[in-house]
Amino acid sequence: MRDGSHVVAHQFTREQVQAVARGLDEAGVPYIEVSHGDGLGGSTIQYGRSLVDEMELIEAAVASCRQAKVAVLLIPGIGTVHELKEAQKRGAGLVRVATHVTEADVSAQERATRRQRC
Repeated sequence: MRDGSHVVAHQFTREQVQAVARGLDEAGVPYIEVSHGDGLGGSTIQYGRSLVDEMELIEAAVASCRQAKVAVLLIPGIGTVHELKEAQKRGAGLVRVATHVTEADVSAQERATRRQRC
């Protein structure tokens, strides 16, 4: 759903996320990525404002899943450790950190935080 939010200009409703997450969970999909299309913290003027706060969407997906883990995307420089910790509090069970090799030093803080929680 995270990447798919680009198609709908980041305008997913809570009800849409619940329905899709429930359907994916029932179909046996093990991980469902939920966040702004540009990852945690992406709801900005530059990347496009989300209709619903991504933390609420993460909670909605978590509440709709019995088996699947809800994952989030973190792009260092867009999202921060603050958003990552909040997503975890809301029930996210997996984080995917995406970075270019030229920005590896920027992502060190997120990688260290992730290792501490594993």
